[in-house]
Amino acid sequence: MVGAFYNRHTNITSVLANYGSLVEASQEAGVSASYLSQLKGGKHMGHVMARRLEHGLGLDSGWLDLDHSQASAKSLSELHLTAQALELSAQARLRMIKRLVASLP
Repeated sequence: MVGAFYNRHTNITSVLANYGSLVEASQEAGVSASYLSQLKGGKHMGHVMARRLEHGLGLDSGWLDLDHSQASAKSLSELHLTAQALELSAQARLRMIKRLVASLP
């Protein structure tokens, strides 16, 4: 189970980095920003909380438990990226669009 705790911490830290603030992430996740801060700091996340966060953050069930460090970077076409974006939850798509707009010159 140590591997799952390590993967959950690594993955939630990575996911939270995609948000402007812990408050923003907490609103989508349905937990307090204080709790997310504790998780980011290394607090162990149990199975039930992992599934709850995955659901709230638009992640696949079990995603937080997996080791994503070996995931290879792929060169994706615009069509493939669009297809992947459409598979995201509505909240995740909106967050992605907001970040893209904010990055425009």
